[in-house]
Amino acid sequence: MTTALGSYVSAAGILQLVYYDAASGKVTSMNAGFNSWLGETEPATIPGNGSEVSEASGRKTLVPGFMAGIEAMQKRYGRLAFADVFQPAIWYAENGVAISPLLDSFFGTRGHVLSRTAEGRQFLHQAGDHPWIGDRFVQTELAKTLRGVAKDGASYMYTGAWGRQFVDAVRRESGKATMDDMKRYQPIWEEPLTTTFLGDSVFGPGASNDGGYSVLEALNLVEQRKTYGMGPYWKDWKAFRDLSGILQLAQSWPRSAERAAKRDASNGPSHSDAIVVIDRWGNVAALVHSINSVVWGTTGIVVGGVPISDAAGINQYRLARLKPGGRVPNDMGPIIVMSGTKPVLATAAVGSSLTAETVRLLVGILGNRLDAATVMAAPPLLYNYESPVPSIPEGAYDADFLRNLEAAGVTVRQVSRAQVMGLKGTVVIGAIEPNGGQRRSVETHGVSGFAAAY
Repeated sequence: MTTALGSYVSAAGILQLVYYDAASGKVTSMNAGFNSWLGETEPATIPGNGSEVSEASGRKTLVPGFMAGIEAMQKRYGRLAFADVFQPAIWYAENGVAISPLLDSFFGTRGHVLSRTAEGRQFLHQAGDHPWIGDRFVQTELAKTLRGVAKDGASYMYTGAWGRQFVDAVRRESGKATMDDMKRYQPIWEEPLTTTFLGDSVFGPGASNDGGYSVLEALNLVEQRKTYGMGPYWKDWKAFRDLSGILQLAQSWPRSAERAAKRDASNGPSHSDAIVVIDRWGNVAALVHSINSVVWGTTGIVVGGVPISDAAGINQYRLARLKPGGRVPNDMGPIIVMSGTKPVLATAAVGSSLTAETVRLLVGILGNRLDAATVMAAPPLLYNYESPVPSIPEGAYDADFLRNLEAAGVTVRQVSRAQVMGLKGTVVIGAIEPNGGQRRSVETHGVSGFAAAY
């Protein structure tokens, strides 16, 4: 969060956790997503985040959940003192982060949004008048915020000094924030949604979120149609036909409004972080955290060194389904797979195709019995918000394969490597061998992430 400069993950973002507790043998889910404002009763009139207007930017904001989620995780499962968790981030904030080519590109494409406000301009100038590659970006205000949370707990960002500044800033920009909204925020601990797939138990986020439904339903359909028995989808066109059809169905709910919202948000990249951790005691955490928006959002609002997301600007249709003040569902879908009483696999994914990527990996590993690296390296199955047809990388399939699909009535859209990177997103996998407990890790190649097993 700190080394990314609050660009795509943030202290004012959200978090979804699926967790296996080795001591109890149970899997649980925690939703620390956004809440809507109690006073926001006309979500259809919230500006979309493709319109970077200043006078109503506060209406694009939501009640953040990330820090409350971190504290809830630490209280239930943590082994370190809460304040100790923040020390590396505080060090980076105070000592600075070298501007990488990726961060430099963020400043070039998104800096104009932050420069709209005085606080945003102050944020931008933390490496001098203009940050260049190699410059050291020192986040003094963020360090103060993190020290406040380390000392006072997450309440510092909800009912404490940061929370009051946040509410004031949002209200100055026509937002509906109140301290009552901040005070009532709580992460949701709940039973995970679960299904069986070829004898294994698959656990996803609980019912308060949308993320688990699509993955688990797709696996049910794959098992029912015995798609896994046809062989890998990238080698058998019939398996491709069936799996792509299943994914289209699983991803179609409730996607029609979301496609329009994503088009409105197409003015920049959208990011999150996917994390899987298996510790020495056998506990497994699969989680995703995000700002649910383009880099730094489009509000230009910065509070205590934390740029504020505009996630309400792409969630109007979801807000319309909620009572004011409700938890806003999202698509984050980390997964843990159990074989009997033992965890054997965990995945976390981000990006437009997170459901398709998660399902194809689970089917390849659990259904086709292939190793995770082989399945990860196979051509992705891409979900394209702009078009209901499956997208495939250019040159990934030969002419006979494509002709068979066309004859079967399956239309595909070939996309460039750059488009693949925009649609694919990132997946991380942690696997535990049932016999012997050997651990393996695999991550999506060619993106700014890593996976390592020890």
